[in-house]
Amino acid sequence: MEKIYNYPMERTYMDNSATSWPKAPGVANAVSYFMNELGCNLSRTHSENAYQEEDAICALREDIASLFGHEDADTVFFTQNVTEAVNIFVHGYFNRDDIVITTSHEHNAVERALTCHGVKSVRIPVDENGITNFSCFPNLVSKNVKAVIANASSNVSGRIEDLAVLSQLCRKAFLPLFLDTAQAAPFVRINMKEMGIAGVFFTGHKGLLGPQGTGGMILDREIAIKTSPLIAGGTGSFSDSIEMPDILPDKFEAGTRNLPGLFGLKAALDYINSNFDDLCKKYEQNIFHLVSELESIDNIRVIGPRSGEKRTGAVSISTEKMDLALLADRLYKNHKIECRVGLHCAPIEHVSLGTYPRGTLRLSPGPFTKKDEIDKTICAIKEEING
Repeated sequence: MEKIYNYPMERTYMDNSATSWPKAPGVANAVSYFMNELGCNLSRTHSENAYQEEDAICALREDIASLFGHEDADTVFFTQNVTEAVNIFVHGYFNRDDIVITTSHEHNAVERALTCHGVKSVRIPVDENGITNFSCFPNLVSKNVKAVIANASSNVSGRIEDLAVLSQLCRKAFLPLFLDTAQAAPFVRINMKEMGIAGVFFTGHKGLLGPQGTGGMILDREIAIKTSPLIAGGTGSFSDSIEMPDILPDKFEAGTRNLPGLFGLKAALDYINSNFDDLCKKYEQNIFHLVSELESIDNIRVIGPRSGEKRTGAVSISTEKMDLALLADRLYKNHKIECRVGLHCAPIEHVSLGTYPRGTLRLSPGPFTKKDEIDKTICAIKEEING
């Protein structure tokens, strides 16, 4: 695996669930290359630079499709993030009489989108350990239920959803399944074809190690055809019509895309594909080391899966010894450790976990986190909590 950047040891970044840092090697150079050497717009400028850009974006669609086990790259649509993708989909696919089944793991990217666009939802409950109670699923199915939208991995507890069980339940109920993969990709394997998943929403700036302002959705072609666009405007195609074109991917990509960011995301995917096994190994080692060490600290509760259980790097803790916001403030001011405190945009899950309204302090290592940084974080928490 290529050596990652050297950055000052006094800064300890433990917030990769919010956004990854540092980014994959080559990302900044790719963004700079676009800005300094290319700079024109897709389907607008007639030049060799524009053709080079088109080739790169087409290759990125194919990379994203391959990552999620999808064979139709034309149904990979780029947006700014998962939130924008979910809003486009919810607005264009559902009617006011439709009901969506979600889980109590959901992020506000899904919950607020459904509420904002007037779509009703019913939730599969989650217990205090973050385990989804799938036995309740059949009771939630009714004639007005049109789909299931679920978080592939919790951004609070780090628990990975049992997607095999959920996809099987959806198949039996003849309901399409859509996944929020913001916290899951690429380290949780999601194969749309094998698992019968109708759509995924992805972001580029977390586990994919790319720039902020990149992401999108992949939809089954029949679903994409049935979904109306939320945003209309120029696409560089069919400019003789004031109607949005039906061709894919143009239908959901009005206006200028974040091309510098997408070039950065392409570099990130290239790096991930070349180093995937090493990245997974380091990521899993970091998670195990952090969780096992946290479990040894007096007066600390680790939320969600324990050490040795499969999970992602979103590791939440709580304590009765100190206000969590004060703890986060002390970790930064006294030790230069960056983390996140609060409800993490997932209030419903906190109710299930018994951590509402106080929230949790979340520490999230990434594949580039150093063991020394985790050890420093553990020592700092011990010092601040137990003196």
